[in-house]
Amino acid sequence: MKFLKVEWTKKRGAIALLATSLVVTSFILGGYVSTGNLNPWGNRHYYQVLNANFQECHTLSGVQTCTTEHNVLYVAGALWVQQVTSGETPFGCVPSTSCGFKYIAMSAGTTAPAATDSVTGATNGDCGKPTDTELTTNGFARALGTVTDISGSSPKSSTVVLTFTATATQAVAKSCLVNQSTAANANNIQLATATFTSITLQNLDTIQITWTISWTWT
Repeated sequence: MKFLKVEWTKKRGAIALLATSLVVTSFILGGYVSTGNLNPWGNRHYYQVLNANFQECHTLSGVQTCTTEHNVLYVAGALWVQQVTSGETPFGCVPSTSCGFKYIAMSAGTTAPAATDSVTGATNGDCGKPTDTELTTNGFARALGTVTDISGSSPKSSTVVLTFTATATQAVAKSCLVNQSTAANANNIQLATATFTSITLQNLDTIQITWTISWTWT
């Protein structure tokens, strides 16, 4: 009986060892399939998705209307973000209290933006460029928005919110998220632009712009 007991113990040990080997082998092979590296601890794949969303709420003669519109995230703006996160020197300026995508600008132009548009520098960094013109009067000069930072785990969003109050009759049809407080700045970069149905605001009418930057990572 002792002999049989010893043999059974050896069998169970062999089975356990085989099972453990299969688990480890599967783990390593699975890691190799997903990372291309036989060391599953040596190469983990992480991803981050950056997205921008736009909403405007305007009040005309006391009546408020809100719309959510499609927007375009520019290649040049996304490149600036990528260069910052990878430790490179980005175009124009490095992040600071005066350099970051927290300023909102407006335009009356209706030309649809394209992701590959040239949207940097003193000439093309203004809202609406490279085709339309940024508004600088009648209460619509670009300004610093109220920023709410992300917190917690993925997915999360940050927002930039700003309310413009018209000081004279003015049509608006486009909003941009930009990195400088003034137009025609050599360090200007547009991150994203949204076009919407043109709205004509009268004196003291308001329009609230909300840019939402969503972050998803794993």
